[in-house]
Amino acid sequence: MRLPSSPFCVITGAGGGFGRALAIALGRRHGRLLVSDVALEAARETARLAAAAGAAEVRATGCDVSRLAEVEALAAACDGHIDLVVNNAGVSSGGLVGELPIADWRWTLDVDLWGVIHGCHAFTPILRRQGGGSILNVAAAAGFVAAPRMAAYNVAKAGVIALSETLAAELAGTGVSVTVLCPTFFKSDVVSSGRFADPGTRAAAERMLAHGIGVDAVVSRALAAVERGSLYSVPMADGRWLWRAKRLAPGLYTRLLGGVVRRWFR
Repeated sequence: MRLPSSPFCVITGAGGGFGRALAIALGRRHGRLLVSDVALEAARETARLAAAAGAAEVRATGCDVSRLAEVEALAAACDGHIDLVVNNAGVSSGGLVGELPIADWRWTLDVDLWGVIHGCHAFTPILRRQGGGSILNVAAAAGFVAAPRMAAYNVAKAGVIALSETLAAELAGTGVSVTVLCPTFFKSDVVSSGRFADPGTRAAAERMLAHGIGVDAVVSRALAAVERGSLYSVPMADGRWLWRAKRLAPGLYTRLLGGVVRRWFR
C-alpha cells in the first residue's frame, strides 16, 4: 500500500532519534506532518528540519503519550484523511529484576507500552471510519530477544508486538494496515535519557548503540514495510537470526543467551 504523494502523517516522540529522522524523510516526500513530543521545543526543531527538507506543511505540538487525554487531543487536532500514524515515543531502562526500581518499571511501561496503547485507542477508530491508512508501532527486537537486564523494556516492547498482531487481525479487510517495527540497536539518543539500575548495564547499552547502524537505514526499511503492508519489520540481520533461533529452540536459546550476558558482566 504505497503512501500517497504528500501524505498526512502523525508522529509521536518526534523530538529526536527515529521520530525526527522519519519526519525529515517524510518531509522529503512533501508530507503534511503533525509531529509531537513531550519536549515541545524538540518537536518544533524537528518541524523546522522537516520543513527545510521539503514538507508541504508541518505542525508541532507537545504530547505526553502516557496521558490518554493528550493523545486524544493529538488525534482531535488532525484535519482530513490520515495516511500514517506512527506510535514512536519511547524511553529506555535496564537492570536486573529486583534491582530496577518499581518506579522505573512503571515509567517504562507508561511510555513504551501505554503510549502505544493510547495511540492505537485514539487513532484506530478514525482510520477504521475513513476506510484506510496505516499504523506503524515502534517496538524493538527486545520484545522477542528478551535479553537479561532489560526486563521492563522487554516487557513493554513484547506488549507492543502483541498489540500490533491483535490489531492487525481486527483490522483485516478494512483497508487499514498495521506494521510493528522491531530493530536491534541503531544510533540514537535513547540510552542517554534512560534509567538504569547500574552503570554496567548503561555502559553495555551505550556500546551496542555505538556499533549500531544509522537511523536513516532503519527509517527507510520501516517505510518500505509500511508500503508493502507487512505486519513485521525486523530491519537488522542480527534481529532476524535471533528471532529464528528462539523459535527453533527456545529453551536452548534462553540458556545460551543468559550465559553470554553473564560473561559480559564478570
